[in-house]
Order: sequence, then C-alpha cells, then structure tokens
Amino acid sequence: MNYSLWIAGAALSLSIIVNIFQIAFSQGALKANQEHQEKTVELLREEFKEHFNRLEEKQDKHNNLIERMVVVEQSCKSLHHRLDMFEGVHHE
Repeated sequence: MNYSLWIAGAALSLSIIVNIFQIAFSQGALKANQEHQEKTVELLREEFKEHFNRLEEKQDKHNNLIERMVVVEQSCKSLHHRLDMFEGVHHE
C-alpha cells in the first residue's frame, strides 16, 4: 500500500474537518455580533425616543408660553386703550 496516498488522504480529511469547524465558529461569531448590534440599535432607538419626548415636552412648554404671551399682549393693549381714554388721548 502506498503510504503517501494514505497520508495525503488523511491530510485532506483533516483539512476539511478543520475548515468545517472554522466555518461553524465564524457563523457563531457572526450570529453573536449580529445579536449585539441589534441590542445596541434597540438601546439607541429607546434613547432617541426619550430624547425626542423631552424635546416635545420643551416645545409644548414653549408653545404654552407663546399662547400666554399673546393673552398678556392683548390685555396690555386693552389696558393702554383704557388709559388713553381715561387721559383723553387717542393714538392710532
């Protein structure tokens, strides 16, 4: 029997087995990396939602302030008209 042929066959078989394990390991590593990335994206999405909600609350407060300032300006304008009428002065 030719030992070199037997050694070549064993080397080929060993090489195939090592490559199969390497592929399986790579697939496992890729899967773990993908799961980690999905968790990171979900955390970033939640953080973004929280930040967006805080900005909406600030905007609502700002809008409320604008509405209140319009009422104050109208009241002030009305007060000036009454004062002008009281003093007998008319401004246009």
